[in-house]
Amino acid sequence: MITPNKVVPLSASVLGHLTHVLKIGPASTTVAALYEQVGDKFESIDQFLLALDVLYVLDRLTVDFTTEKVLYAA
Repeated sequence: MITPNKVVPLSASVLGHLTHVLKIGPASTTVAALYEQVGDKFESIDQFLLALDVLYVLDRLTVDFTTEKVLYAA
């Protein structure tokens, strides 16, 4: 689930998991290394990628595909 509701608490939603990814920053890292660090906090890699998508839309991080690095916004 992306957003919390009556059935899904904030801690189980993607919005609740965004903090796990943000805690790793502001140093840049690769997507694979980032998943190794926080992958145990997500139910699946799909949920992890959805969290990256949400953070990208919120302009909190970008991914440089030439270097495969996740860059955090200042």
